[in-house]
Amino acid sequence: MARKILPLLLMIVGLSLAGCGEYGKVEQGRTVAFDSTTTPPTVWIIQDSGIEEGNPHYDVLPAHPFVLPSDPAEIGALPFAALRVKLDVEGKVITMYNASTKQFDKLPFDVVKDDKDVSVRRRHPLVWDTTTRRAKKFPVIDEAENSITIYSRRQARLTTIKLSAEDFGKYKGDEWDAGDEVRVYYKEPSKALRFMNVTKTDITAR
Repeated sequence: MARKILPLLLMIVGLSLAGCGEYGKVEQGRTVAFDSTTTPPTVWIIQDSGIEEGNPHYDVLPAHPFVLPSDPAEIGALPFAALRVKLDVEGKVITMYNASTKQFDKLPFDVVKDDKDVSVRRRHPLVWDTTTRRAKKFPVIDEAENSITIYSRRQARLTTIKLSAEDFGKYKGDEWDAGDEVRVYYKEPSKALRFMNVTKTDITAR
């Protein structure tokens, strides 16, 4: 649902800078596709139906396209696109965006390992490489075991899940990752006036 209040403070200096006195709208979503070949580029997001700050609900279909602003000054970091929408460890279901059907795939799994309070900011050894002094890259895909190790920075949680061979084969590599969370300010449908990459602004977003 379109929201008009708090996110505006993060991406809009003032309505006068937008060149119009009429209020626009802000949408937040998770990136599931990005086309940099168009001019300007186009992003597709799964929108957030919730109103809880810090607890998004990316569940609005269809994926919404937004053409990015033509002015580079109105664009933050370009988004990374992937297909994981939600990991429900307690419910043992991972939700993926199926780019072919344009629907969600809800895939059941078994929990192999679940580590909580694993903070990359505190350089926990499970997620921090002491040799390179950088955060380890996730997800880690184990094709032999049909398993995926996923790290949530927001929850400081590292979870390894095991899927059926059929479900594991539906997606490949980085598709199991979560796309960047972004915010879009707009007045005309699907035409962004300002674009902010939340994930690359706040490292806890993913």
